[in-house]
Amino acid sequence: AHIEVPGLLFHLEGRGRSRAGTTTTPTRLRGKAGIVAQALLLRPEREWQVMDLARDAQVSAALAHRVVTRLEREGILAIAGRGPHRVRRVANPAALLDLWAEECVDRPIRTLAYLLAQTPQKLIRELGANLARGRIDHAITGPAAVSLIAPFIAAVPVVEVWVQATPAPEELCAAAGAAPVASGHNVVFLQAKDDAPLAFREPVDGLWLANRFRLYADLRRDPRRGREQAEHLRREVIGI
Repeated sequence: AHIEVPGLLFHLEGRGRSRAGTTTTPTRLRGKAGIVAQALLLRPEREWQVMDLARDAQVSAALAHRVVTRLEREGILAIAGRGPHRVRRVANPAALLDLWAEECVDRPIRTLAYLLAQTPQKLIRELGANLARGRIDHAITGPAAVSLIAPFIAAVPVVEVWVQATPAPEELCAAAGAAPVASGHNVVFLQAKDDAPLAFREPVDGLWLANRFRLYADLRRDPRRGREQAEHLRREVIGI
């Protein structure tokens, strides 16, 4: 039973025996459920009530409840209090990050483009400034973002950037001042089915970057020394 009204969340789960041949599938930490995990990671010291967590992650209370229920069973969240005063706190941030990074699977639409710039750093800044002027919500990710907060490699040949789900490829290129290309690109626009990859994006030196946990997950899937860069980011910036 689940009843949700302003100021009140009532959720009751039966403890009876499961029907033969049926299993309960845990809520995987992808899409909007992944945003709940990121909210927890960004404030691990906070004592969360379900409604507050849902509000911060901008998801339904039902989804937030399913996520915390799973994480409680995994031993990642600790519970304190009873009834309306019950709160959850992250007991194992490292395990939560590992679980989310493993289950956060994106299959974005990729648009290749070329933007003329004298250096990789100027490319990053010009791209970010152009998208901001074009009112395209975005978040720079991958090695380009790492180069701004925890430099690890000397050159950034390609800038990857998450953008809103709705603009067409030609709109993205026009806003960025870039030319669409089939090869020889130095910009990759990434679009998911919704704007979940932009959640909790962080302003850094006048640019919008993917939040540090999203950046970590993105780097892990980069075949070009991505795992190495991800671990560098985890040591130098994330710290868990």
